[in-house]
Amino acid sequence: MESIRATSKGQMIIPKRIRKALDIRSGTQLNVELDPGRGFKVTIKPTDRVERVRGLAGSLAHRAKCMTPAQEAAALIEAVQADDERTKSRRRR
Repeated sequence: MESIRATSKGQMIIPKRIRKALDIRSGTQLNVELDPGRGFKVTIKPTDRVERVRGLAGSLAHRAKCMTPAQEAAALIEAVQADDERTKSRRRR
């Protein structure tokens, strides 16, 4: 078990070994739950698939003028599958 310290602002640094093992990157959302009498528990917030698809669709908007609807749908499916594969590989670790 590793020990860490809180700063005067209550911030803590998650050790690199743990960040790497859990694939925690900048922007990763975490849930914090109070465990009365024991402390608190931190878990990774599950990915909101609908929001991710909207974000991916928005990132492709600038290409929509150059793509046919079929090409746009294929690109969106490919992007979602790549995100799913990344998420699955994180779970396997």
